[in-house]
Amino acid sequence: MLNELRGRNLAHVGCTLGLTLGLLLGLVAALVIVVVWQNASATNWATVAWFGLTFALGIVGYWAGGKVSRRLWGEEMNARSREEPL
Repeated sequence: MLNELRGRNLAHVGCTLGLTLGLLLGLVAALVIVVVWQNASATNWATVAWFGLTFALGIVGYWAGGKVSRRLWGEEMNARSREEPL
C-alpha cells in the first residue's frame, strides 16, 4: 500500500480525514453543549464549537499529512521537484 502512495502529497488525505473527524466530533460537542445548557445562547456556542473543531482538525490533518509525506519520501520529492520545471 505504501508503494501506491509513493510520491504523493499526503497533506490532502490528512486534511480530508481531519475535516471528517472535525465534523463528527464537532457535532457531538455541539449536541452536548445544547443538552447541557438548554438556553438561547447554547445554540451560538454549539455553532462555534462545531466550526472550531472542524477547521482546527482540518488544519491539523493538513499539517500532519504534509509532515508524514516529507518524512516518508522527503528527499525523493525534493529531487523530483528540482528536475521538473513548472
